[in-house]
Amino acid sequence: MFKKIVGLWFSSKWKNAKDVWDYIKSMVDSWAWEFFTWYNPSYWYEKFWFEVSPNGRFAEHEQITDYDTLKQIVDEVHKYNLEIFANLNAWYYTSETFPLIKKMIEEFIEIWVDGIICWNIDILEYLKSINYKGKVNISTILAVYNKEAIRFFLENYKINKIILSREITLKEIEEFLNEFPDVNFEVFWEWDFCRYNNWLCFAEHKYWSKDICTVVVNDLIIKKKFKADYKKIILNSYSSNLEKINDFNDNYLNLYEEILDLLQKLDLWIDDKGEINERLVNIIYNSRNRIDLFFDALKPICSEHNQNIINYLKWLNYVLTLNLDVKKDELLSLKRELDNSVKSWILYLSKKIQEIGWETKLKALEVKNFYAKSDNLNLYSYLFFSKFKNLNTVKFPTRWRNYAEKIALIEDVLKNWKVRDENIDRWISLERAHYDLTYLFWDKLWFRKIVNKI
Repeated sequence: MFKKIVGLWFSSKWKNAKDVWDYIKSMVDSWAWEFFTWYNPSYWYEKFWFEVSPNGRFAEHEQITDYDTLKQIVDEVHKYNLEIFANLNAWYYTSETFPLIKKMIEEFIEIWVDGIICWNIDILEYLKSINYKGKVNISTILAVYNKEAIRFFLENYKINKIILSREITLKEIEEFLNEFPDVNFEVFWEWDFCRYNNWLCFAEHKYWSKDICTVVVNDLIIKKKFKADYKKIILNSYSSNLEKINDFNDNYLNLYEEILDLLQKLDLWIDDKGEINERLVNIIYNSRNRIDLFFDALKPICSEHNQNIINYLKWLNYVLTLNLDVKKDELLSLKRELDNSVKSWILYLSKKIQEIGWETKLKALEVKNFYAKSDNLNLYSYLFFSKFKNLNTVKFPTRWRNYAEKIALIEDVLKNWKVRDENIDRWISLERAHYDLTYLFWDKLWFRKIVNKI
């Protein structure tokens, strides 16, 4: 089983000595095996306040703000023969801030902080120059994306652990763990579809509105991307200006918009009817294995996704009335699957409304289940990770989620080697299950097959 590593979040003014003792003890009683924390002492925040961070945190309550409290925490953790690490993993340091970072390192050494989680080559070089005796963990912000980067750190520094970047895929993680069996790793999971390291792009990321960056992943398809050959397009003497403009055009129609566009042309007789029907048949047939073709139980019936599914079913019914050159039995099978997806959820919804009384209460129940269930499907990722002996732990963000239930669920499955039926239910959502899970199952329709049985 992975280590349970706990990040300690509080400023000194919110905790007294008794609170610290109780807090650490409660974590240890819950089987915490390692700790890490953030430190923003007075000589830093009185100069920079919390607008400039030494550790990537920007709120007072997210870090330790005085030396005495940090020392007390370190002493308490060591009473249980456990380790605590300090984060020095802000996005950047300057010539003005680096002397204060050195002062922090001196304090870490003085009170026996076990190690430093760092992202900066200058910090690594400084620790090397003073022959630092503590442990050094490579932060996820150092953006370790490939084997060459791992070799560089191992060859040049004494590394205790490498925390891989949040954005790498399951396949890449597996390759790294197998390539370096004697190196300790940590990985993050459940990231937010942002291919920029730790969200270092020009977008604001919010789960509820799904703001996403300039490289956009939608329906698991990259919609827009940088054109590396833009100079070639500009300088191409064989292309007209209009052709160049078309080459730079990044307008995107998703599957449902594309089908709707064809049907509108069909209604208006803009193009040849036979040609439109043929294109429509091909699009429907070629999209039959999309993993998102199911009615999503976590979304209201009037949501864009569910309306798309209902419309897709209507379009599919229209296609089935045509003389098909494709395999009709495959489309009939898809129709039965979609019918079941929609009808079973509507029946389930109707039954729930009758049981609990009214629709508003049902919505509250949906939200409760959404955050409490905490993506049971990601259980498969953790089971996949559990086979690697050199993977210390799998970290996941704690925003809005109850992870005590998830940890208990993982332990239960590892102990009994069985996924209980109650862990797969109508409250699951594809959007919250990482698309890399298809790497585990190979068959990309595994999720639809699960939903179809519920």
